[in-house]
Amino acid sequence: MGNVHEEKKVTVAEIGERLREAREKKGLTLEQAQKQTRIHSTVLSALEDGRCDDILTSNYVKSFLKEYSNYLGFDHQKMVGDYLALHPELKAKNINLSANIPDQKASADLAKMIRIARSIAVVLILIFLAVFVSSKTAAFFKKFKTAKKSKSSVTVRSPARPAAVPRTGTAAKNAPFTMILKVKNPVMVQLKKDGVLIFKRVLSKGMEETFAVNRSANIFVGRAESIEIIVNGRSLGTPGKGVIRDIEVTSSGVRVR
Repeated sequence: MGNVHEEKKVTVAEIGERLREAREKKGLTLEQAQKQTRIHSTVLSALEDGRCDDILTSNYVKSFLKEYSNYLGFDHQKMVGDYLALHPELKAKNINLSANIPDQKASADLAKMIRIARSIAVVLILIFLAVFVSSKTAAFFKKFKTAKKSKSSVTVRSPARPAAVPRTGTAAKNAPFTMILKVKNPVMVQLKKDGVLIFKRVLSKGMEETFAVNRSANIFVGRAESIEIIVNGRSLGTPGKGVIRDIEVTSSGVRVR
């Protein structure tokens, strides 16, 4: 028979209800809580509604939950512990990390070896650069002397002026373009266009947002696998997985920074 005294796990919805009741008991609105905690109101709402796992990774939920619990006067360790009980994989990661920490002497020896290796690498790079520059300089002067000698011994005739050759234009790196965001699942997105914040909110599944961009767009996304980026009608696919803080999109393509 199972242990009748085994404690029942608290659901995410129950954790959210505790947070909402505490905020309302203090007479605070979500907007007031957002200004004082500097946590976006979308995240606060998701925590209270039990939808936080839908828009953020578990590690981010844990961080925001700790901060919001402290703000409302809860024992944050108890609140985070209840959440971690629903995500045992996070506990496993913490245990594995702490079990493999080397002792201080080993760490010091390793740091010393790294410093020595870096010093040797810098010296080798400087030697290589010195040899490379020296050889290039010698080759240049040799070529210059040969060309000067040949010029003095040969009668130079003025060639016929060649016909003008039209230049081939190249596309500017940051040329204006059209960008479409396709949303596969609900996800939190922040978009800056040409350096200006356009929005920061949760986009719903199935949404398609179109933007005319002059130079570049920068995207923060809670779950990168939930969006698809299309530039000038060409799909660039999903930019990655999990939280990505800065996805730079230009007419040339996508770069994750």
